[in-house]
Amino acid sequence: MTVSTVNDTSGNTSTYGTGSSAADLSEQFMKLLVAQMQNQDPTNPMDNNQLTSQLAQFNTAAGVEKLNSSVGNVQALMAQLGSMSAASWVGRGVLIEGDPKVAFGDAAQPLDGEEKPSDSFSFLLSGDAETVTVTLKDDEGNAYTAQLKDVKSGVKTYTLDDLENFQPEPGPPQDREYTLSFDAKNPEGDNPEISGLIQEQVSGVTMTANGAVLHLLNHDPITMGDVVVIQK
Repeated sequence: MTVSTVNDTSGNTSTYGTGSSAADLSEQFMKLLVAQMQNQDPTNPMDNNQLTSQLAQFNTAAGVEKLNSSVGNVQALMAQLGSMSAASWVGRGVLIEGDPKVAFGDAAQPLDGEEKPSDSFSFLLSGDAETVTVTLKDDEGNAYTAQLKDVKSGVKTYTLDDLENFQPEPGPPQDREYTLSFDAKNPEGDNPEISGLIQEQVSGVTMTANGAVLHLLNHDPITMGDVVVIQK
């Protein structure tokens, strides 16, 4: 509220400053309004429209302050609920964006407790695609392509056995690991977006001023917004 100066009948000057709460604003406004009415020119008194306008302006300002306070309370509550929800994710699997690693057959089986890629993979497709081209690249830079046909939108999971039309023939050797990338096409040219997904496990949660941070077993920390799928 703007600082106002009002002269009283004795010639003294009274100054009212800006308060820090709705109650302070209300008290100061009423004091200023009463002083203004007491010291108005009798030949040119304040009309009802002017008084109504001032009251409306004050009510609007007070309402905005109350609304801001309510929104702040809701945001704090949502942050608290979000933190509680994130804590329940510890030990659960999640799918996040990344380049999946796969291996064929025996190479996909864990050895002596060592974590190995599986023969399954997932991706997120923004729309239906007639063809999804999957590129498999090994550690030496050798690349092979294969295809999936008539794939619907959403989160999809396949195995290497679902792939067809490997190029170049006879296809990739099955004694090594591969990193996958994806490309989705439609003949009309309306090509949907596609993102590879990797599976991770939540090992812990840290609460910060900006929200919950999820710590993963084999990946850098992420936020809750980075999670595409929460697994059972």
